[in-house]
Amino acid sequence: PTGSFMMVNSSQHLAGQRAQLLLQPLSENDTHCIQFSYFLFSRDGHSPGELQLYVRVNGGPKGSAVWNTSGSQGRQWHQVELAVSTFWPSEYQVR
Repeated sequence: PTGSFMMVNSSQHLAGQRAQLLLQPLSENDTHCIQFSYFLFSRDGHSPGELQLYVRVNGGPKGSAVWNTSGSQGRQWHQVELAVSTFWPSEYQVR
């Protein structure tokens, strides 16, 4: 496998705090596959929070939620694969 990773340790953070990862804007007239793995687990029984994936079109506001999960998902990695389509002249950004 190739790619990069981002780790956010939520054990020492307050409710409502967030981390955000933005992909560079894409403008191809095509369907793109977004693949990622996540590990959402809490040892102490508290909720580790939630993960949300948004697609923002043409530099608009927050965007539309296309995927989410919350709470402890067990002590294992989970895979997600989504297809995102855009049609010229739209530009979209995954956050």
